[in-house]
Amino acid sequence: MFRLLDSGLPKSPVYPSNLEELGYFVNENDEIRNIENPKAYSQFLLSKNDRSLGLKIIRLPIGAKSSEPHVPIFVSSDIHSKKRVLVLFYDHGQDLGILSYRIICGKGGISQGSVVDLVKYLQSKRSSAEVDDSPAIILANLGQLRWWRRGKKAITQTSWFAIPSKSLVDHSYRFDPERNTIPYNRDTTQHVEYIFNSVITELTNPAAKLDIIGVSTGAVEVIAFLDKSGNWEKYKSRISAFTPIASYHSVKEITNENFGAWLTNRGRAYIVSPEPCGYFIAGPQGSEESNATGCPTFSLGEPFYPEKLLAVGYKLIIDWFEEVASDPHYMNPEIFRIEFLTQGNNEDVVTADTTS
Repeated sequence: MFRLLDSGLPKSPVYPSNLEELGYFVNENDEIRNIENPKAYSQFLLSKNDRSLGLKIIRLPIGAKSSEPHVPIFVSSDIHSKKRVLVLFYDHGQDLGILSYRIICGKGGISQGSVVDLVKYLQSKRSSAEVDDSPAIILANLGQLRWWRRGKKAITQTSWFAIPSKSLVDHSYRFDPERNTIPYNRDTTQHVEYIFNSVITELTNPAAKLDIIGVSTGAVEVIAFLDKSGNWEKYKSRISAFTPIASYHSVKEITNENFGAWLTNRGRAYIVSPEPCGYFIAGPQGSEESNATGCPTFSLGEPFYPEKLLAVGYKLIIDWFEEVASDPHYMNPEIFRIEFLTQGNNEDVVTADTTS
């Protein structure tokens, strides 16, 4: 008769938190490289201390103490005085401020793979060097909605499975829907509602216009929120434009005709596509190659990974927001994609875009 004692189980691995001890360094291009082989990128999920971008952390629910269940978000420190605010609802699988770990740990580096470059570009949108009228930003946090009680911090689903355990073979910790979630932010739906009804309402200037980006789950949740007639009536005068990225919503799910009409005129969707950045893919009703999103759909030049879309195409999106903001009566131009098919077996299909 044999029995296995806890002391005989393999220990849960412990990794150093210092980048150098892990065998990596950050080069002059802000990329994580291997110390022994500087040509090799990192193969691990690593991040770096937050850059100074004039952002501050707000704990939700607003007023929560650091020891209480809370989810952190980033907002501009001068948000209340700004006339425009960009609100980013990123995908539910990422940590706060992270756009793509693939870019962070590879070509592009930390600044492009996180919101650093995006925020810097947004802050450059000012009318003069003397007047800072650039938009503020709110970085929502759809990813870190699980509360780790022992660590006293909010974490993602992925991080939940990586919480240190007694041994390497122990099961992950049991998830309690009440004790391991955050009040008023227990899931992505509640978090989006709290951002609109509490964060935006309490922290921004009531006259400030909102530019909204939703990525994947973030886009779906924003559309579901604004599709409700009460929510749309409350915010329709404040929202200037909306960009769903890698969204999996369908135009058939939009039941509010007023919101649907607005989305057609003031929305632009972006999807994974091998076409170059800014290339027109389909109109609001979609095409044979693209689902109907309710607004014009474009490429951002990323052929494979949805998580890389915003990191590689944020300039195009922010520039479009600037275009919309400059014209109170802005409406999306009507764009047609015309394909000319020739009879020759070896001849290519020619495409042309026309705008009216």
